[in-house]
Parts: sequence; structure tokens; C-alpha cells
Amino acid sequence: MYLHRRRRIWYALHDIPADVRQALGRARFVKSLETEDKGTAQRRAAVLEVRWRSEIKRARSESPGHIERDAHYWRSVLQEAPEPEKELVRSLIADEAVDRVNQAAAAKGITDVDDPAYMELPEQAEMSRFHAIATGKVIRLEEHLEEWMAMLTNEPKSKDMKRSTVKMFAKAFPHVSDVRRKGIQRWVNKLAQDGKKAATIRRALSELKGYWSYLMSIEAVSEDAWPFEKLSVPKSSGKESGDDVRKPFEPRAVVKLLQAAKEKSDKALADLVRLGMWTGARLEELCALKIENVSKGHFEIVDAKTASGRRLVPIHSKLKPEMRRMIMSSTDGYVLSGLPVNKYGDRSNALGKRFGRLKTAAGFGPEHVFHSIRKTVATILENAGVRENVAADIIGHDKPTLTYGLYSGGASLAVKRDAIEKIGYPGE
Repeated sequence: MYLHRRRRIWYALHDIPADVRQALGRARFVKSLETEDKGTAQRRAAVLEVRWRSEIKRARSESPGHIERDAHYWRSVLQEAPEPEKELVRSLIADEAVDRVNQAAAAKGITDVDDPAYMELPEQAEMSRFHAIATGKVIRLEEHLEEWMAMLTNEPKSKDMKRSTVKMFAKAFPHVSDVRRKGIQRWVNKLAQDGKKAATIRRALSELKGYWSYLMSIEAVSEDAWPFEKLSVPKSSGKESGDDVRKPFEPRAVVKLLQAAKEKSDKALADLVRLGMWTGARLEELCALKIENVSKGHFEIVDAKTASGRRLVPIHSKLKPEMRRMIMSSTDGYVLSGLPVNKYGDRSNALGKRFGRLKTAAGFGPEHVFHSIRKTVATILENAGVRENVAADIIGHDKPTLTYGLYSGGASLAVKRDAIEKIGYPGE
């Protein structure tokens, strides 16, 4: 690219590589920059060069979808251009669209723009969409996604799930103008046909509604455009009702799982089962349990997903020697030492997967998970005659009544210790 002055007006020139001259039908790009000021000419020439390089690249290798990719490319050029040069970029976008139609017409022997065949060229519709996307009249669905992400206060894992949902949806609906209720309904139907659970579909729609509301707030879409209403979503079956799908293990089966973990020489997995069977605590709670939160006869759950989950849990007499061993051998301050941490800071992910493989190898299906041990403990306590409010304080559930749930400070540690000692397993 270089500048040339003719009669006080600056021109931009760019020699075309020999390998694409025939495809482009010329040896050089030349265009007036319509200014006598060299600084202005240089800025305009820089923008113009973007178009010419794009044409050269396209001439060398065109592939399916290149028109839309080029439109998005020009959209980014327009967004990043200084305000004085935006009109020039818009002019270049219009020239690009017209040139492509003219090239298609010439290839078909059409030389007169007034020829009806000229207006019927398929490229007319393609270039109309190209121009609309490039100038921002048609907005990519993902264009404001990261802005939305930045304002969310969710945990990183939840934010990543929302980002993934929008990106998945954008594959079917690349632009805001593509989003219509009829199309969304078909998308929902396809998810259901592919085996997605109703709860998963409803979660995805809820996340998409949140993003759509943000697009409304920044006026990227009209407030009258609300395509997510009145959709038919599959109803949850009995098998999808959250915890209800999870069945408790029989106490004998828990002992079997503990023995299987020992036979695999997986100490961390065996210790996880031990902790779960004598406390009823959640997987995440046990993996986050620090030595500093363990006292002589009890430990404190401080990393819980609910207020009722934060609690003091007595250490069962059968668990005390094992708890002492775990603490003495810890190298990182956690009771379950040496667990890898994923990108969300979660120590339970890998160990949870190992438990999944363990129970599957033992012949248990999807209705049995680590949470099932929690149900086992609750069942044992109930059958031992432990009052429901005391059991709730041990395993970290909401209280069953208003009086205990709203006004009570909770069962004493002594009462909970008496209750937890009623837990027992065959052969243990």
C-alpha cells in the first residue's frame, strides 16, 4: 500500500499479487481518498487496506460460510474504526457488497444493472444480509455475551455454564434476528428428542432469558421482542424430580463399597466412604473439610451450600481412629489430603468420578450416587427412632417444622452425639 498525490488529492494504491490478478480482474487497487491532508489520507488508506487485503485473501481461498465470516470481520473493523473514519468504512462495506454482486453478474454474462436477471441474482439476497451484518443492522447473538458475563455475580462454574448455553444456542441462531419463537420451540423439541432432561432444558431457557433481558436493557433487541414466552417444555417425569431419583444404599451395600475401595488400594476413596457412612455429610462438604475445623469429638461444616448445612457434627466412635489417622497423614491441611483442584477450586470433582466408577463396577445404576449414602444415614437414624429435627441438624437439612426451623437454636452437641452413635453397619 502506498499513497500518490494527483492534483492535490491523495490516492491509495495497492499492487495485487500475481497469483490472484486474474481472479480479481486487475493488477492494482486504486481509490481516491478525497482529501488534501496527508494525515487524513494515511488514516483512510489504513482502513482501505483492510478491504483490499480481505479481497486478496478471499480470492485465494473461498469456503462455505465465507460471506458471513467476512461480514463479521467488517463489523469488527467498523466497531474499531475511529469515529471520523466510520463513514468511510460504511462506504467500503457498501462497495464490497455491490462489487460482489457485479462479479457474480459478470460471471453469468449480465452486464446491465437494469436487466431483471440482475435483481434476481441469489447474490443480491446474500449481499443484503452481508451488508446488514457488517453495518450492525443484524447483530450476532454472541456480540454482547462477554459484556453480560462481566456483570454477572455468579460463581465461575455457573458463569461458564451460562456462557456454554448461549454459545450452543448461537450455533442454531447465529444472529439476534434469527431468534423466533417457532424456531426456539423446534430447538427445544430437538433437545428433548436427543435425550436432554426437562430440568436441563428449563435451565437452558432460563439462562437464555437472562441474556435476552440484558440485550433488551442495552437496546440490542426491541422490548416488544420476547420470543421465549409460551413455549411448550417437556414435563418432568418422576425419574427427574431431583433427589427423589436417588435411592439409599442398603447398609450392607455401603460396607461392600468400602471394601471395594480398599481392594483397589484407593485410600482417599475408602476414606471418603468412611466419612460419608458415619456422618451423612455431602461429598463437597467432606472434600472441603479442613483439619482446623476438627475438634476432639466433633467437626464443623463451614463450606455448605445452605445455611442449614453449616453445622457441628459429632465424630462417631467408629470413625475417631480413622479421623485421627487422616489428620496425622495430611500434607495440605485437609482431612482428605492430596485431592486435585479443578479450575473452579473444587476438590471433589475427581474423587466423585472415582466413586461413580466404583459403584458402577459394584453393579449400581444411575439412581445410586454418593448422595445415596447420605440417604442411607437418614434412613438408619429414622429407623433408630431419632427425632427428625435432630437428624436434620446432623445431616444439614432444613428443620421440618416452623417452631424448630425458625426459632430453635438447634439440638445440642450431646443430643446429636447420642443420635449419631445409633448409626451402625453389618460387619462394622
